[in-house]
Amino acid sequence: MSPQILISTLLSALLAGSLIAPAQASDSDRNEGGLSAPPATAETLYRQGVLQYQKGDLEAAIALYTQALTLDPDAVTIYSARAGALGQLEEYEAAISDYSTAIALDETLAAAYGGRGLARSLKGEINAGVQDLWIAAQLFREQDKIDQYFETLSIIEGIAP
Repeated sequence: MSPQILISTLLSALLAGSLIAPAQASDSDRNEGGLSAPPATAETLYRQGVLQYQKGDLEAAIALYTQALTLDPDAVTIYSARAGALGQLEEYEAAISDYSTAIALDETLAAAYGGRGLARSLKGEINAGVQDLWIAAQLFREQDKIDQYFETLSIIEGIAP
């Protein structure tokens, strides 16, 4: 397995464990009368994006995440999810931008530091990438997310100079 495929696989695991909330219908998602669909909300668009991401349709996922962000421009989880999809498409600069926005909104979001670190390293910015991954590892440890802590250390070991 190539290092890039391994890193992408590990990134998906990190993001899945940290960002993607289970898609459960809320009261606002239910159609009470059955006559017309409720207006789209950022949450429903995000959930639809997650489903498209899980199906492997990254472009559709990104489009849905983008629509969701127009409704809720402060949705840190949606920025992180879109960044992950952008990274999978090797659009590293855009992924780094979205991860940076997510970090600005929530400095404790370990997966965003991890994702940005991976994107930076894949873009060739190894030292900056490793620095972000170390921050992610420390945050995972502080948050008692031990599996993700060790996964992040494994990623660092694979890319550190």
